[in-house]
Amino acid sequence: MSKEQVKGGNQPLVIVTTGGSGGHVFPAEAIARALIDKGVRIAFVTDKRGQAFQGLKGVDVYRLSAESVTGRSFFGKVKAAVKLCFGVVRAIKLMYRLKPAAVVGVGGYASIPAVLAAHFARVPVILHEQNAVLGRANRFLARNARLIATSFEPTLRVPGEAAQVMVGLPARSGVLAAMKTPYPAVKEAFRLLIFGGSQGARFFSTRLPEALLALPAEMRARIELTQQVRPEDMATAEEFYREAGFKKVVLKSFFDNMPELLKQSHLVIGRGGASTLTELMIVGRPAIIVPLPSAADNHQMENARLFCDAGAGWLVVESDFQPKAFAKRLAQLIENPVLLRQAAIQAARLARPDAAAKMADVVCDMIKGSQI
Repeated sequence: MSKEQVKGGNQPLVIVTTGGSGGHVFPAEAIARALIDKGVRIAFVTDKRGQAFQGLKGVDVYRLSAESVTGRSFFGKVKAAVKLCFGVVRAIKLMYRLKPAAVVGVGGYASIPAVLAAHFARVPVILHEQNAVLGRANRFLARNARLIATSFEPTLRVPGEAAQVMVGLPARSGVLAAMKTPYPAVKEAFRLLIFGGSQGARFFSTRLPEALLALPAEMRARIELTQQVRPEDMATAEEFYREAGFKKVVLKSFFDNMPELLKQSHLVIGRGGASTLTELMIVGRPAIIVPLPSAADNHQMENARLFCDAGAGWLVVESDFQPKAFAKRLAQLIENPVLLRQAAIQAARLARPDAAAKMADVVCDMIKGSQI
């Protein structure tokens, strides 16, 4: 275990645990910040992939061994199970050493050791689920959890006996600063933003351009296109757009100014990840959502359905994608800014910008109840 010094005190200590991608770690960090604001001490438990956690002042960071057992060979599963067992043993020792008032699991298999150890040590547990389908790790851990906090309503595959509370998905501070920015007027240029996250962006680099090139030439001449492209697909995308006649094209593998890009955009095309949809809601922007087909339990499809059924966007199933049909629908949207503005309003109505604060309130209420 590696750690940084935590300064003690009489305040209760809460362990926040998750790992892996920023989609898990960023909400966990936001929850931790909100708890700190309420005078709660925090320890963060993650795995070796938890480098996305930037660290908060006065917070211990503990790293335990944990690996997923799904999608592996028999021997791979045995190896992962052994690592998880070692992680649980070390987490139990950590529980008795730190004596936390509660453990908050924010999903991902990296949360399993600390949550199982909390059950063993009789420490109350709250799970936070970011998607519209309860994730595999949270389903495994749900039986003994005091409460499951959700980000979408409804959330599928939550055990019937489990207590639930709707809080929303905590967002990054930069996105919150752009909350409900007025929808920009469509004048000479139409700003189209395309991003696919770290998974599955190949579709946007190799198939989607066919539809964009099928737009009328005079319409392409009005479009300012900003697109995230995986490094290995950059040459292909550049070739697609070289003679396409767009007003402006910006292609990058990573954007560090996503809140600003969202504020400027008239329409977004993206995947159905919970973080993506949360950011669209908070900023208030319409979107065409193409869920990642390989997402576990098809959770991106369920996320996207709730977003689009509310009138905030339009759902496209990747397996049904036809470039000419997509281009026709996209052209209709570009020519109808009133419809886009209405969808932007609907997206903003779905926003839960106080998700982190609500989650912190839930945790603090549980701690107080456990101490009575």
